[in-house]
Amino acid sequence: MKKLFIGIDFSKEKLDATIILACGMNEIGSREYGCFPNNTTGYRKLCNWVKTNAWNTIAEEWLFCGEDTGSCSIGLSKWLYGKGYDIWIENAYAIKHSSGIQRVKNDKADSAIIAEYAWRQQDKVVPFEPLNESLAQLREIFLYRHKLVGQRVAMELRKEDKSQSNKSKAISFINRKSKHLIAEINKTIAECDKAIDSIIEADEELKENYAIITSIKGVARQNATCMLVYTNNFKKFGYDPRKIACYYGVAPFGKQSGTSVNTPAHTSHFANKLIKSLLGQAAHIAKIYNPEIRDYYQRLISKGKKPQVALNNVKNKLIRIIVALVRKKVPYDQNTYKYYEEREVIERKKNEKLIYC
Repeated sequence: MKKLFIGIDFSKEKLDATIILACGMNEIGSREYGCFPNNTTGYRKLCNWVKTNAWNTIAEEWLFCGEDTGSCSIGLSKWLYGKGYDIWIENAYAIKHSSGIQRVKNDKADSAIIAEYAWRQQDKVVPFEPLNESLAQLREIFLYRHKLVGQRVAMELRKEDKSQSNKSKAISFINRKSKHLIAEINKTIAECDKAIDSIIEADEELKENYAIITSIKGVARQNATCMLVYTNNFKKFGYDPRKIACYYGVAPFGKQSGTSVNTPAHTSHFANKLIKSLLGQAAHIAKIYNPEIRDYYQRLISKGKKPQVALNNVKNKLIRIIVALVRKKVPYDQNTYKYYEEREVIERKKNEKLIYC
């Protein structure tokens, strides 16, 4: 049972921290507040400050908590993890919508809200664990490549727009430089692809799962890399396809309340839009070139499903197939596809029986 809760509000330059001492659901003593620089020196000062205000508690009874703010929070998270402290990095939206009505908005108040959240929701703690070195490198290169692709698209669109306008020396200059920049971006993207391949090749576990994922026609390098990175090589969601589908934003949810609210199930906008768009591209390719997926898509259309609904079902189907194959450590082929599809039908019928019992 944790007794000391340290809420940390991360920013680029500093860390605002609030300490709450509690016994069960009862707060004990006064709250303490401190502000520290967001660097290694600040991390040490933060820990020394917590020790000074620990009220005779031991380190095993402490819980650090903060919002997931990317580069601002990763430094302290890794440092505390390396020192053996428990730290919980939670979604900022979850903290905000569990804090009740708030009239004050500043860094000190935010750190207190985070400490209260850790105290009240301690039964839901998910301890922070950093990605291993291979996945961390893979993530950085994958995101860098994605940025380069966006810059290339912007450059190509600008070049095309300028080419359609009146010819002039300025337009010729822009077109010439744009061609040069696009060529350089293409070269860098190719280097990123080689780096991604070399990282995967050097890690046996990543290499095995990558080969399984890409054995499915329609799922190639970018989708496979994306899934490995964002699922922590499938360990983050415990090989649960429904949880992965929720994170991707392709799991449908309905709304029902009383007699007036009865919304049909549809996908939520709470999703990682980057990986959702990549999965959409894979689904488009799979429904054309993958015979089994194509048949599945056509069956849905013949039953009256709208094309976008059927395509979303294809996305879910791809996730379920990938997770099943990775869990069983077997590559994709027609026989394994039919086997897992039959298993899925059997499981669904079992669940339906349980519901109606």
